[in-house]
Amino acid sequence: MRRIPEKFFDAALGFSLELARDSENFPKKVLSLFDKYFTFRRSIFFPCGSALSPGGQPRRTGTLSNYVTYGIRYGLMYNYKDRLHREDAFRYARLPSHLKGQRVVFTQDLMEYDDFLLTPFGAHLAEEGMDYQAVLYFYAGERVIGSLGLFRSKEEGPFQEEERSLLIYLSELVEANYQTYLHHSGEARFHDSFTLFYQDIKLGAVILNQDMTVLQANNAAKEISQIFWEQYRHSQGHFLRSNYQGDAQFREIQTMINEVSDRLSTQGGSSQTLTSLTGDITFYHTSFLSTGAAGLIQTWHLMLITCQTKQLPKSRNHPYNALTQQERRIVYYLSSGMKNEQIAEELHISIYTVRTHIANIYKKFEVNNKVDLLMRLQPMLKDQPGEF
Repeated sequence: MRRIPEKFFDAALGFSLELARDSENFPKKVLSLFDKYFTFRRSIFFPCGSALSPGGQPRRTGTLSNYVTYGIRYGLMYNYKDRLHREDAFRYARLPSHLKGQRVVFTQDLMEYDDFLLTPFGAHLAEEGMDYQAVLYFYAGERVIGSLGLFRSKEEGPFQEEERSLLIYLSELVEANYQTYLHHSGEARFHDSFTLFYQDIKLGAVILNQDMTVLQANNAAKEISQIFWEQYRHSQGHFLRSNYQGDAQFREIQTMINEVSDRLSTQGGSSQTLTSLTGDITFYHTSFLSTGAAGLIQTWHLMLITCQTKQLPKSRNHPYNALTQQERRIVYYLSSGMKNEQIAEELHISIYTVRTHIANIYKKFEVNNKVDLLMRLQPMLKDQPGEF
């Protein structure tokens, strides 16, 4: 075992013990352990594709969709994918020859701090409060199979030389476990586990690839997508925006996933709930990196979906059952406090059409205003629905 500073010994031991435990999302676990044991609160894990660049050096996958971050906001990584990757001073192919083959490279190994700030990459990171970086490289023979970046602010100060031996040890540890992780095809493991554990449960479950395309879905997910179809699509144009060309059995599910994945990416978090008068659909999202059948590193996504439906009117003569789908949407928006102009914008119809729909709703409920309408709907709006 490589000698590490005594003050880090207990933390390194705890790190190694937890790292050895099996995990579906190995990169994410690694980043969380760096924070837990060594307080590296911001980090990123980049796997490298197996292809080689024209210069013979390993390169990261072209789309850069296969990374995992910890404590780094989404917008920064989106910018990295679009622009900063081309300027990354730590890209392996750009390293000076004397640094290639090293396991750990600090910012100060590349250049002085003031010079680093003059590079577009360094200036952008400094704007985000990530002034200093340590990059750990993982190898399979002479080939780089991944890298891990740790960041510190100017207040936290640069990485110290005494930390280098610690990080070299940790990189060797992560590398050994990562190779074991990659040797077991996550694609096969994930599909097998789906069949074994998710196919017949009442909880909705959907497997997606890195493009968020549905690959498998259980029966519960198909049933929930039908509820989404009826309750959440705002218009035919909105519904068809996915332009889905795949298996017809996943068309409704794919559209439902498209809707919630947009919200997850813009609003952040790992769960999202869509609410209507008839109930709540909640999506729980997780993802992990692994090798596919062809040996390339891929991102896999799992959506678990719950649907808590409220009790609908039992009597066929109840006025709610006489509403059209468009009228039900308008009733939902009215109950949410939206004004007529907002409803028109949401449904992509004119304000005059909204008023006509509302007049028809009032007529079916035999009321003259919004207050009386909501009073009639009160049992459906409560968490514990009343009887009709």
